[in-house]
Amino acid sequence: MASRAKAKRRLALQQKLIQLAPALGLAALILLTIHLRRLGLLGSPQELQEFIKQFGSFAVVVFIVVQAIQPVVPFIPGGIATVVGMLMFGNIPGILYSYVGLVAGEFVIFGLARRYGPKFARLVLSTKNYQTFENTLHRRTKGIRRLLIVCFLFPFLPDDIICLVAGMTDLSFKEYAKIVLTFKLWSVASYGYLIVFVLHKTTLF
Repeated sequence: MASRAKAKRRLALQQKLIQLAPALGLAALILLTIHLRRLGLLGSPQELQEFIKQFGSFAVVVFIVVQAIQPVVPFIPGGIATVVGMLMFGNIPGILYSYVGLVAGEFVIFGLARRYGPKFARLVLSTKNYQTFENTLHRRTKGIRRLLIVCFLFPFLPDDIICLVAGMTDLSFKEYAKIVLTFKLWSVASYGYLIVFVLHKTTLF
């Protein structure tokens, strides 16, 4: 009897560890990103490019992970990171890698917002952005759906904040995922190509 109870406790502990593993992994990535940022790394496109290059054949994986972190801990504008990917891997591969990473990050931010609510938003947003978040939070589910689509169609709008808000509405993950998967590629590509065009006309990069 005692051995059976002990086995049940061990099983429950293992289940909790498995459930916590993704959250702990994400927390470690976020802390690492913040640490690198404080060391002066990842603060500019050139630094990001050098950071990713040093991983050699794993550079694509690292780049996708970096892009996945961007919606949660934005250390440089996501569009600039997309341009880094375009310069490193080619325009189309760079856009596709950015798309995969950013979609993954926006799935994560939706899940974290749904689980932890405004506490998570207050943790990752600046005071100004949190105010925008609070004002947008009062929109109904239908309004959030439309706002998400508009933010993806016009990529200079704060889509990450709207993804946070979406996680705290009645919008289902299935509907959210459908919108993100459908419209995010346009957002990434249009932003990336526009910035590349501007940079080619200037000496900014």
